[in-house]
Amino acid sequence: MEHDHDPFFESDDPHFQRARALSMSIGAIRKAQGKASPNDFAVGTVEWHVAVEDFANDVLAALMDDADFASLQFGHAGSSK
Repeated sequence: MEHDHDPFFESDDPHFQRARALSMSIGAIRKAQGKASPNDFAVGTVEWHVAVEDFANDVLAALMDDADFASLQFGHAGSSK
């Protein structure tokens, strides 16, 4: 079938390209920091969910001023356990 390709890896949309670059940059920074990647775990496991959440927090931190981000951390990163 003509549409049997993965559009997520072949998009020419500039918004997609920027989002992909941001994701790859954050992934590289996280790897250099020794942080886990969601790709390190099986999808749906507790570890995967924690890594996805931590990755999302890093995305928010990259997009926002640190002062703004400090009050917006979600999930386990915002808990006081």
